Amino acid sequence: MQRNPERAGRGPRLAGLALLTLVAVGVMLRLSLWQWDRAQATHSLLNYSYAVEWVLFAVLTVAGLARLVVEERRRAVHEQPEADPMPPAEGVMIGPPLQPGEELPEITLVRLRRRLRI
Repeated sequence: MQRNPERAGRGPRLAGLALLTLVAVGVMLRLSLWQWDRAQATHSLLNYSYAVEWVLFAVLTVAGLARLVVEERRRAVHEQPEADPMPPAEGVMIGPPLQPGEELPEITLVRLRRRLRI
C-alpha cells in the first residue's frame, strides 16, 4: 500500500492545529470570565460588552476552523479522478476552440445561422 506524501505529515499538523485552537479558545474564555468579574465589581457596561465579545471570538474561532475542515473534505472529494470521463460532445461545432488568451469574436445571428446552415 502506497502512502500519499501529501497526507503523510497531516496527522501531526492536525494535532498541532487542534492543540493551538484549544489553547486559544481557553485563553479567550478565561479573558471573558476575567472581564465578567471586573464588570460585576465595577458595574461597567464596557466590561460586560468585552466579556460577551471574548465569548464571540471563541465561538467564531471554532466555527471558522469547522468550516475549513468541511471545505477541505469537499475539496478532497471533488479532486478524486472520475472513473468515466464525459465523452466529447458530438454535433455541430460553431467555431474552432479558442487558444489561451484569445477572445471570442462577436457572433451575430446572421453569422450563426450561416455556420449552422439554417
